[in-house]
Amino acid sequence: MNETGCTKVKITIPFAFNKPNANGIVFTEEAVERAVGNMLQNAPITIGDGMNAKVIGCTTGTSHIVTWDFENQICNVTVDGILMNGGATIIVNESEDNQITDFRIAGIGVSV
Repeated sequence: MNETGCTKVKITIPFAFNKPNANGIVFTEEAVERAVGNMLQNAPITIGDGMNAKVIGCTTGTSHIVTWDFENQICNVTVDGILMNGGATIIVNESEDNQITDFRIAGIGVSV
C-alpha cells in the first residue's frame, strides 16, 4: 500500500496473559510471546466485528515494540500503520488568496 495520502498511526494493543481478558479468554504467557514474535508485517487494520470487518489500513512494519508488564500480566504491542481514509477536521480562522493562513485542528477522523 502506498503511504501517499494516507494517515500515519501508531497503535498499541494490550494482550492479557495468565488471566481472563475482556472476553473471558485466558492466553498463556508463552502463547502471547509466540504470537507477538511471529506477528505479520503489513497486517490489515480492520474496523467492525469479526464477521463483518472492513479493512481501513495496514501496519507498515516500521515499528514493532513489545513491552511486558509481569505485575499486571499485560503485554503491550505497539505497531506503526497507515489508514487509507482519514485526516483532520479543521476550523479555518483566516485565509488569504485561496490559502489558509490560520486554522485549528478540531478532530481526527477516519472515513469508512
